[in-house]
Amino acid sequence: MVLSLIGGIFILLGGLVFAFAGSLISSLNVTGTGNAGDIVTVLGILGLIFGLVIIVGSFMMYSKPTSHTMWGVIILVLSLVSWVTSLGGFVIGFLLALIGGILGIVFKPSMAPPVMTSSGMMSQPVGTSSSMASMGGLKCPACGASVAAGTTKCPNCGAMI
Repeated sequence: MVLSLIGGIFILLGGLVFAFAGSLISSLNVTGTGNAGDIVTVLGILGLIFGLVIIVGSFMMYSKPTSHTMWGVIILVLSLVSWVTSLGGFVIGFLLALIGGILGIVFKPSMAPPVMTSSGMMSQPVGTSSSMASMGGLKCPACGASVAAGTTKCPNCGAMI
């Protein structure tokens, strides 16, 4: 998520440079440039917009991990298109946003770190060993602790199960 945020900033800056250069070319009225200044300005503005969308997508991936795939695809596509609009945000923006988009697509919510609950206790993601024990595991006959299925010794008291 951070990689795509930094990449979006570079793409935004690249679009800003392109928009400035295009407006400078247009204002100088150099003979033989034709509409080149206007075209470069439009590409720069598109680079600004793409950079902003990538930055927003980075924040959305962080704040709503359930929509990581959609935002990862959007960031990936916009990083590829940024080559045309702002030379990929000085190339580094393209690379960072590309890697951030790919990581956003392949992110698995079970890879997320434990989160604090309102009671201050740590809760582990679904699919970890302690949540598996409480869902379908056994209880130790000696101390009553939850034990994962297939365990022969209680991890709490050491009694045989």
